[in-house]
Amino acid sequence: MVRIVLLRFMESYFRHRWLYLLPLVIACAAGAVFVSTEPPVYVATGRLFVKKDSLLASLTASNSGGSWWVTAAQMTTSELDELIVSQAFTRSVIQKTNLEKNMALGPAAVDQTFSYFRQALSVNPQGEKLVEITASSEDPQLAQQMVIALMEAYVQWKLNSDFQESAAAQSFFQAQIQPYKDGVDQARGDMIDYVNANPQPIRGERPPQELMEIDRLQAAIKQAEDRLTTAQANEESARLAQAKTENVTRQTYLVIDQPQLPTETTTSTKDLIRSMSIFLAVGLFLVFAGIAAGALLDRSLRFAVDVRYGLSLPVLAMVPTGAAATWPVPVTALDEAESLDASTVQTDPVALQPQI
Repeated sequence: MVRIVLLRFMESYFRHRWLYLLPLVIACAAGAVFVSTEPPVYVATGRLFVKKDSLLASLTASNSGGSWWVTAAQMTTSELDELIVSQAFTRSVIQKTNLEKNMALGPAAVDQTFSYFRQALSVNPQGEKLVEITASSEDPQLAQQMVIALMEAYVQWKLNSDFQESAAAQSFFQAQIQPYKDGVDQARGDMIDYVNANPQPIRGERPPQELMEIDRLQAAIKQAEDRLTTAQANEESARLAQAKTENVTRQTYLVIDQPQLPTETTTSTKDLIRSMSIFLAVGLFLVFAGIAAGALLDRSLRFAVDVRYGLSLPVLAMVPTGAAATWPVPVTALDEAESLDASTVQTDPVALQPQI
């Protein structure tokens, strides 16, 4: 069976070999055109250093470096990946680049700009504290702008996020302080009223009931004062956090490598070979597909094995082809006359007698 398949494939190829090679030639030509017309791509790279513990953060008990199982670089990378997906953050970054002009061309252009921006950017951790941000574009200036804008927008987002949290916490505790003060005043007033209503006896000690009530009122005063002190301390911490937010963020996220304007493309010989290999593979696939289709669609009997397996009949003889064939040699009129003369000379008895 394998022999039949091989013979069929070889016969199908050699019957129309130039036609089957046409897809391969077309694919190679298309690959050459694609490689020659592919626009150059420029890549800009910037690096953000994330300090796990800065001096100010350690003094103020502020830690932005993540946990023991997630490094600071991994946490920053995860945050950037999530922010790039959001419309608001991406819009704030695009606003600082040349892509801003596309945002006024309609909803379709806006969606296309967002997709282009997200596909052009790449964020990867480099070690425990280093984050590499890469942007690729046909415009070298645009690639540089996207990296710079992303780093600035991220740092500003961290500033705004921490500032809003601190402001919200400060506002919350400020709203709680006055009721807590009123609670302290109320507890102290209850104690004064009770003592005035039940003065210390001139002789002897207070009754046990009065002592128990005074102890209860003193505990209420202590609880109210502790609650007020805690709220005031938290409000102070929130105000301190709001004041130190910018300094801590600036010290935590340091831009150590500003992206430079790229001057060389990233297209290499390896990329060109890879692109040509893809077109070559497509061309070879089409060639083999054509040969297989020709072999499967051809139902004629071309080999002895076709008769044996297709018709279940024995092959008695085969017509020889090529140099192996031996055919009768045609006899010309001249050769026939010469042969007749020779036979006459040899068989005529008169001609054989001597002349007297």
